[in-house]
Amino acid sequence: MRNALIGLAFAATSPIALAQNTGGIFPPMVNEGHKSAQYRVTYNPDTEGVSQRVHYQQAINGNLMWRGLVSARKTADSDVDFDFIQAELFWELSDDDDDWKTGFRFDGRIRDDGRPGLIGIHWTNQFPIAENWNGRFVALSAFDVGDDARDGVFLQTRGNVFTRLETGQTVGVELFNSYGSTDNFLDLDKQGHQIGPFASFPDADNWSLFTGALFGLTDASADSELRLWITRGF
Repeated sequence: MRNALIGLAFAATSPIALAQNTGGIFPPMVNEGHKSAQYRVTYNPDTEGVSQRVHYQQAINGNLMWRGLVSARKTADSDVDFDFIQAELFWELSDDDDDWKTGFRFDGRIRDDGRPGLIGIHWTNQFPIAENWNGRFVALSAFDVGDDARDGVFLQTRGNVFTRLETGQTVGVELFNSYGSTDNFLDLDKQGHQIGPFASFPDADNWSLFTGALFGLTDASADSELRLWITRGF
């Protein structure tokens, strides 16, 4: 399976389009000793646009974890051009035996081409819904810093419901929502809203594969996007 995953990663590598959704619905839990690297790719069949990112994350202890990531984009000068680097800190506030898990993630982003940086503060939760079913809800807020910073706080929400099958796979449905900023809250048809199924396939050799599809619910959203993540644990 390891060789198959590597092959998929190289097959998916192609020119990147702007505004593809490589975001995830990240959990609040931090597992002490965790180390992993991940490659993500998203493909828009209508525009043939592809977005990619890579990141590495490592737990500091049972409550804190850091992550660093690099993202690229398609520009007039290059099909694959550096877009930004980002540092993230996860902070779990719940105990291991709590049914409702909660925590925060803090982001700092540096962009190129003289664009403003970004600071993000996000609240994430995971909770049981029914037997063998769980849900996650994330509220995201971010604001620009530096020259040409846009006004207001940019707001998003994300959520999913999922279950783990007896065969080890995790399946569910996820929802992404982008509302604009507090300075310019967008009309519904101009907001970004996407929904779709996903599945995660673990492998005993510390590899895992995540695949899913998102479908737009508003005019401003992409009609469809296909998503693939490859993760390697250490």
